[in-house]
Amino acid sequence: RSLAALAQGLPPAELLSMEARCDSALVWALVLNRLRRGDEEAQALADTVLEVAEAAPGSRLNLLLTNGDTIAATAWGDTLWYLAEPGRRTVVASEPYDDDPHWREVPDRTLLAASRTDVLLTPLKEPPA
Repeated sequence: RSLAALAQGLPPAELLSMEARCDSALVWALVLNRLRRGDEEAQALADTVLEVAEAAPGSRLNLLLTNGDTIAATAWGDTLWYLAEPGRRTVVASEPYDDDPHWREVPDRTLLAASRTDVLLTPLKEPPA
């Protein structure tokens, strides 16, 4: 399957200005389009992942977006972990980079929304087959 049908929903100028014409660039363009329409970061990621997963089943869609204060991330088909030190920091990574026992795995098909003070995990619904 192809993501070509999803590209039709983006302005042609947006597609033509992309420096890299690959799947990840298209996924970013879909997220960016939602952000420019006013979607919150976490919602933009979640909606994009669900749309792409429906168009291209079997996709691995671990996405990460930060505005400097918060982190939004999706675990979809691959591992994702977080380390939270409330009030200090939250780290999100594909795999733990040290042996700190406080690393927590994000369940597959989950949206993570994190700040310095808390981490919220929200299950993402599988698109219909």
